[in-house]
Order: sequence, then structure tokens, then C-alpha cells
Amino acid sequence: MTIRNRFVTMLVLFVISSILYGAARHYSPSLVLHVVEQTLMQKAPAGTNPASTLERLHALLAAAPDQNARMARLLDISGQLEKVQTLTPAELDSLLATEEKR
Repeated sequence: MTIRNRFVTMLVLFVISSILYGAARHYSPSLVLHVVEQTLMQKAPAGTNPASTLERLHALLAAAPDQNARMARLLDISGQLEKVQTLTPAELDSLLATEEKR
């Protein structure tokens, strides 16, 4: 293989890896949000209205000042959900409480 062929191969691999990295950075917040939503629905107390719970989650995230704060809040919620099998109504309320209510 000549130097030119090696260079072209390396360039193609770099371009592919750059595209994959960009796609992962773009879609990772959406993926984390989807996982948190699904986990929250699965671990919510019986009789909880899923639409209301999702609405509260989205209102909480909308109150965040920027994308980094939203991601930090999602990761915090994810970490708390990871520790429990099912949530009690009080745990759900504290999990979805806005900063003003805490």
C-alpha cells in the first residue's frame, strides 16, 4: 500500500469517526431524556397519571437556565431512580420538585 493510499484510508477513518462523534454528542441528551422518562414511568407509584408526571418532568427541565443544567438535573434524577425499585408519592414529589420548592 502506498503512502497516498494510507493517507486516504486514514482520512476516511477520521471523517467517519468525526461524524459518529458529532452524532453521539447531538443525540445523547435526547437519549438520556428518553431513558429517564421511561424509568420514571416504570418506577412511579401505582395510580400515578403518566401524562402529569411527564409534564412535571418537562416543566422542571424547562426551568433550567441552560442545556448543561438540564443534563445535570437529568443525570441527578437518573442516579436517584437507579437506587429504588419503586417510588413512593413523596419520593416522586421530591424528585420532581423545582428548586424553589426544595
